[in-house]
Amino acid sequence: MKIVLINSNTGRKERIENEAAWPPLGLLYLASVLKTEGHEIKVIDNARAGMPIKNLADRVKRENPDIVGIGALTPTFRQGINIAKAVKEKNPDVKIIFGNYHATFEYERLLKKYPVVDCVVLGEGERTFSELLKNLGKKGKMKDVKGIAFRHKGRVFRTPPGPFIQELDKLPFPDRSLLEQEYKSEIVGIFGSGGKFTTLLSSRGCPYACKYCACAAFSHRKVRFRSPENVAEEMEALYSEGYAEVGFVDDNLLLNKKRVEKICDLLKARKIKLNMWAEGRADQASEEVLHKFSQVGCKTIYFGIESGSQKILDYYGKAITPDISRRAVANSKKAGIENIIGSFIVGAPIETKEDVKKTFDFALSLRDMDFPQMNVLNLSPGMELWDTAIKSGYLNEEKYWDDPVPAVKVFPSVLKEEELTRMVDEFYKKFIKRPNFLLSQILKTVKSEYRLRILLANLGAGAGVSSIKQLWGE
Repeated sequence: MKIVLINSNTGRKERIENEAAWPPLGLLYLASVLKTEGHEIKVIDNARAGMPIKNLADRVKRENPDIVGIGALTPTFRQGINIAKAVKEKNPDVKIIFGNYHATFEYERLLKKYPVVDCVVLGEGERTFSELLKNLGKKGKMKDVKGIAFRHKGRVFRTPPGPFIQELDKLPFPDRSLLEQEYKSEIVGIFGSGGKFTTLLSSRGCPYACKYCACAAFSHRKVRFRSPENVAEEMEALYSEGYAEVGFVDDNLLLNKKRVEKICDLLKARKIKLNMWAEGRADQASEEVLHKFSQVGCKTIYFGIESGSQKILDYYGKAITPDISRRAVANSKKAGIENIIGSFIVGAPIETKEDVKKTFDFALSLRDMDFPQMNVLNLSPGMELWDTAIKSGYLNEEKYWDDPVPAVKVFPSVLKEEELTRMVDEFYKKFIKRPNFLLSQILKTVKSEYRLRILLANLGAGAGVSSIKQLWGE
């Protein structure tokens, strides 16, 4: 079959964080599996390309596929539906299949409301999509495919879930040759790499149960790892293909310390020289493992710090303390990691202005942190807080099921959305106007070849400067 896989964009002028910056690894894994089975695959990353819907539908018509698969998260779901409608209008016989987080959690409403969608793949897609293609259109056979939902005689049916893919090493590497653009990592409007960039997934799943995150529900809190050898093999291939930077997008890269150290040993032995960045939990950030990671090219670490208030951390079920986060930032600095970024969330249902201020003050006190990403808490399907809001009678599912909604707009709260946004804006201005902050960043950049390349990339593209001016208030 000929298959077009589409990564949806938001359709809004303002992009969600990293929407256009990161390659759609999920679709690339799926594409690689389907290619090995003889299917002809095209991947259109519209989060990166940003084509108007009409142009995208025209492009799909020219491809004349049998199947169109659309991946959409909650922020991109509405636009994904708009894309599906436009594609179906121009290709009435094409089968449209949805997948990813939002479709998995809201398959019933999706199929009931949007007849343009023929089927939903639930959870991980590689094996399920493959089995679906073998049975699609065969009378009575759809029910034999595990892990899908579909309509039959006006009713929505869901088949039993398929097993998680346990042996990740058996999956082919994501086929990045299918991408039509190059990528640069980006955070708050500032490019994070000075060369050809991609992402890499070395494990799947998360064992934790943070109330603001849907990862636990999607993975059933089960973690599976690729072997260090398999990870190093993919990185060696990327290095030979001219990639300069790789970002690990695991939910918990640092979870298995020995595995990370083994990956580092293999990179060193194979003389693979890639700049890397990673996300990790603060309570797994030992100086020892960070130092080893830094020695083989890790330049940036991104921690989910979330709050400076223990009350709020406990409410989220984060299972860390502010002191643990402080130690993680200090360990990163000692290990020689050049860019340390903290992610924070404000706007929990029980949060007061004093709690928010405590988080701001805590972020300001982390002198070794290079930049904080301050987020307002949004709710979406799959989160425990989403379920809590429904059970408590605060959330009208029919009104909000297809788009993220700020928690303070749903739960009774002393804080308002506009007020939180204003407070976050004021915090950013205060953060970069701290005495010696800009000077310290300039000195770090002058001493770092890596940072200098990033600076030149931003100046050359006109990016970064406008973001800083906006934060500065000029």
